[in-house]
Amino acid sequence: MQASDTGAAGIQLNRIDRLHVTWLLLLLSVLCWWVAFPPVGAWPLILLSAWALIRAAVGARTTGHLLLATGVLFTLLWLWVQRWTADVSGPGYPVLAVYMAGWMCLMAWLLRRFARDRFYRNWPMACTAPVVVVAVEYLRGCVVFDGYPWYFFGHPLIDAPALIQFADTVGSWWGSILVATVAGSLYDIWSRSPRSSASAWVATGVLLFSVLYGGWRLGQESTVPGPSVVGIQTNLPQDNKVGWSWSAQQQDVAGFIEMTMQAAREDIDLVVWPETMVPGLGFEPDTAASILEAGGGFDYLVHWPGAMRALARSLGRPLLVGSPTWLGLEVVERDGVRQLEAERRYNSAVLLEPDGGVERYDKVALTPFGEFMPYVEHWPWLEERLLSFGAGGMSFNLLRGDEVGPLHLHRRDGTSLGIATPICFEDTVASLCRRLVYVDGVKRAQLMVNISNDGWFGTDAAARITHGMVARFRCIENRVPLLRVVNTGQTALFDSCGRTVVMLPMFESSWLPVVPQLDERTTIYGAWFGDSIAGGLLLLCLLNLLWTLLPRIRESK
Repeated sequence: MQASDTGAAGIQLNRIDRLHVTWLLLLLSVLCWWVAFPPVGAWPLILLSAWALIRAAVGARTTGHLLLATGVLFTLLWLWVQRWTADVSGPGYPVLAVYMAGWMCLMAWLLRRFARDRFYRNWPMACTAPVVVVAVEYLRGCVVFDGYPWYFFGHPLIDAPALIQFADTVGSWWGSILVATVAGSLYDIWSRSPRSSASAWVATGVLLFSVLYGGWRLGQESTVPGPSVVGIQTNLPQDNKVGWSWSAQQQDVAGFIEMTMQAAREDIDLVVWPETMVPGLGFEPDTAASILEAGGGFDYLVHWPGAMRALARSLGRPLLVGSPTWLGLEVVERDGVRQLEAERRYNSAVLLEPDGGVERYDKVALTPFGEFMPYVEHWPWLEERLLSFGAGGMSFNLLRGDEVGPLHLHRRDGTSLGIATPICFEDTVASLCRRLVYVDGVKRAQLMVNISNDGWFGTDAAARITHGMVARFRCIENRVPLLRVVNTGQTALFDSCGRTVVMLPMFESSWLPVVPQLDERTTIYGAWFGDSIAGGLLLLCLLNLLWTLLPRIRESK
C-alpha cells in the first residue's frame, strides 16, 4: 500500500489507481452525466456518473493528476453542452467551459481530501458525498457571479417524480442529496470498506423515505381548476433583442396578434405572450407622453403598446406580455442626431386589463453575462470594452426591479388570482421564485407563468429542454403549476408536482390552451426554509475543511 498524498502521516489507502484508470473513470462520469441530461434524459445514469467521480477522486495516484484529468474531460463536456454560447459571445464560450469544469475539479478535490483525512475517512461516503456535492453546487448556483443554477446532479431526477417530492421542504437540493447519497453508498460497498454497512443503511433509509413521501404527496387530492389560459408561442430569432427593424415588426407582431385573435375565440381568462415580444418602450403613460412630446419620428415607439391595449379591449380579456420599460425619458443630440435616453430601463412582464388597467413586474435576477456583468458592472468603462470584445452589438443597460411579488389577474367571475411572473431564466432561480409566490411566509400566488425568449439557444433543443427541467423544480418547491410561454419553445404546462401536462413542439408558431390545476397546499420550503438547508451544508463543508487543515497548522508551528 502507498501513503496518502495529503501529507498526513500514518494514513494508508487500500487502492491507488493507475493513471489510465483515473482517466477512464472520469470519462465514464462525463459520458453518463451527458446521457442523463437532455436530449437523451436517461436519468438513472446520473447515479453512475456520481459514483465514477467519487471513485476517481479517491483512487487517483496524485491530486494533480486527478485535477488535470477532471479539468480536461469536463471542459470538453461543457464545450459541447454550452456550444450555443459561441454564437452569443464567441470569446466567452471557452471561458465558460473552463469555469464550469473548475467547479467539478473543486468537487473532486474535496471528495478526495475528506476521503483521505485521518478523521473523515472513517465516515460513510453516503454522508460525506452529499455535503460536498450540495456545498459546491450551492456556491456555483447561488453565490459566485450571482449564480448559475443549472446542471446540478439532482436535476435529472425530476423525471422520477416519486423520488423528488421532498423538494417541497429542502428545495431542488434534495435531488443532489439523493444522488450523492446513493453514489457514496455504492462506492463504499464496491470498495468493501468497513463503513459499507453504515453507508448502505443510510442510502436505503434516504431512498425509502423519498419513495414513501413522494407516494404520499403524489396521492393527495389538493387541486382545483384554475383560469383558462392560452400561451402564444412565437418563433422569432433571439436577435430581436439586439435589432428589430420597423418593417420586420410590422410583419412579426401582426402575425402574433392574428394568432392571438384566433386562440382567444375560446373561453379564455388570460392570453400570454413570451418575453420581449412587444416592441416599443413600455406601457407607462408618462413614457408615452414624453415620446409624443418629443416628436421627430419617435411616434413608432408607442405604436405597438397602443396596439396591445386595443387588442385587450377588443378581446375583452387580459393580456400578459413581455416588453421593455423605459422611465425618465429625455431627448439628447449626438453628432447632429436626436436620440432618446432613459434614466431607468427594465425588462418587464406587463398585465393589461381590458379596461385599461396595467400591472408590471420588472425583472429582478438579471442574467449574468447576458444582461449584466457581475462585479465588472461597477466599472462601466471596463464593461464597455469587454462587451465590444466579446458581444458586439449588445449593451448592458438594464436595471433590476425594485419590487418582488405577484401580479393580480381579475377574472370574469369577480375573483382575483395571484400570478408569479418570472422572466426568462428567473424560473431557474429558486430563491426568487419563492419570493414571488410566498410573501412574508404566506402563499400569495397560485399560478406561476414564465415568459421567456429562448432564442438565445439557437438551434440547440437540449438547452431548451434543460431550461424546462430546472424550472419544474419550482412547481414542487412552491406547490404551484407553471405555464412557460416561450419564444421558439418549449411552451408547456407543468403541474404542482413537477410533471409535464402538455407542451408544444419547438421551433414553430402556435398556441397552447390550458386550464392549470391550482394547488391548495403550502410548503415548508416556501413558507420557512428556502435554501437554508443548502447554505447549512456549505457551512458544514467549510468547517470540515478547516478541521482537515488543523493538523497541518499545528505541525507548522
